[in-house]
Amino acid sequence: MSRIHKRDHNGKEIFSVAKALPMEPWMMRPIFFSAQDVPMNGQAHSDSLVITLLIEEWGVRRILVDSGSSVEVLFYDMFKRMKLSDDILVPSTYRIYGFNGTVTIPKSEVTPRVSDGGGYLDTLTTFCVADVALPYEAIIGRPWIAGIKGVASSYHQRLRFSTYKGIAEVVGDPKAARQCMQVDPQINEERRERQRGEKKKAKESKVAEELERVISQAVMTYEARGNEPS
Repeated sequence: MSRIHKRDHNGKEIFSVAKALPMEPWMMRPIFFSAQDVPMNGQAHSDSLVITLLIEEWGVRRILVDSGSSVEVLFYDMFKRMKLSDDILVPSTYRIYGFNGTVTIPKSEVTPRVSDGGGYLDTLTTFCVADVALPYEAIIGRPWIAGIKGVASSYHQRLRFSTYKGIAEVVGDPKAARQCMQVDPQINEERRERQRGEKKKAKESKVAEELERVISQAVMTYEARGNEPS
């Protein structure tokens, strides 16, 4: 058992005790997919699973479902568009490795309410808030999927999970997934170009400092020789 300390969207502290709850019968319903679930004309697709969920009643439309991610991520640009206050952010000290090809240090954490808008899903979810440029607005990872006892299939473009009302699902948006895939290389190229520019600027600055040092040393040597007795 462990104590959890977070804040909700109003900045109020959330204290709870995490413990394993017994499995209800409805939690043990089988979840499966069939060929009929594959999007029409999408048998050969390789689209990511991108879904829409409500985060604090705000429809976040480009959420990447990534079963390989060990954290949930809300990008800072989306956080600001949701008109949430920085006052509710809780500082974080960890780093995200392997995220967008680099080591990313999150700005902080926030614990908003996440729902599907249909009354089947309503959770408090802790996101790390990262200020990086990606075409997605948020990332849902392995902990959240496991928490709702869900199964995600990018091939079938569906996220399914058990509820006391039956098996519910959130359907992916292949069009949004393709748009994100098209934008992603452009963002990466812009990032690489910016990094190249920063390296070039740093190199030029270093050369200028070295030149200034050489000139200064030459002037000091010249002045010292001029002061020597003839």
